[in-house]
Amino acid sequence: MPQYGEKYYASDDGLRLYYRDYPGPEGGKSRTPVLCIPGLTRNSRDFDFIAEHVSQSRRVLTADLRGRGRSAYDPNPANYAVPVETRDMVKLAAAAGIPRLIVLGTSRGGVIAMTLAAFKPAVLAGAILNDMGAQLEPEGLERIYAVMRSPPNFAGWKEAANALKRSNEERFPDVSDARWLSFAQAVFRENAGRVEGNYDPRFPAAILEGRGTNPRTDAGAADLWKWFRALAATPTLILRGGNSDLLSEETVSAMKREKPDLSAVTVRNRGHVPFLDEPEAVAAIDAFLENIP
Repeated sequence: MPQYGEKYYASDDGLRLYYRDYPGPEGGKSRTPVLCIPGLTRNSRDFDFIAEHVSQSRRVLTADLRGRGRSAYDPNPANYAVPVETRDMVKLAAAAGIPRLIVLGTSRGGVIAMTLAAFKPAVLAGAILNDMGAQLEPEGLERIYAVMRSPPNFAGWKEAANALKRSNEERFPDVSDARWLSFAQAVFRENAGRVEGNYDPRFPAAILEGRGTNPRTDAGAADLWKWFRALAATPTLILRGGNSDLLSEETVSAMKREKPDLSAVTVRNRGHVPFLDEPEAVAAIDAFLENIP
């Protein structure tokens, strides 16, 4: 039986957006909830393991951003942008009756966490950034945008899992075939006999044309220092994949100099992004959350 409820809320512009609500134990009702926000093309299933784990002690929400997963597609693709998605997360928190929360943000979800800190600081009790930081490396950005130029489309799940393994195994060297398959089933969907990205088919073009957070055209998109600085007064943990091509070790060191109370943990044998089922990732998240009532 699922340990979560499947729920929807309405965005400010009337889209029906999906989230999972893990209620947590009765004794954890007074603890600050965690809102998990996925990466660019991913969805609430990014957090299957860590959400169930954290929900043993507190409430957890996992979101599908607009146009991804089970959330409605936007008739205006220009709305696939961080400011709009940030407003959606504020609306989600209000719909769920949560005045203050901790954000666990994977990649783009981490950008949304920083944006929340800048524009709605009273909402944010803490931030966990999963392989997202103040400066993004060109190599990693180019790899992500190359995928966007050729959206995934496979004959079946085995082909999809093998493709993920081939393109990622250098940065994720110890991942089993079974894990690649479960990952494929989390990030892709079946449609008309094919396996494809679980998002609005217009989404890649919207990003590549400079809508949202395309670093080629959006000033400051690859340089996120001003947004990271918004976390100055917010307890923050950063998880960096040891093999990440998007977030460098040097950037994390610079972030720690800027914010001396920043907690930082490297997840071995992981690139962009850690799965969040790795022992060091789980231990770091547990330790961080223990300090937030």
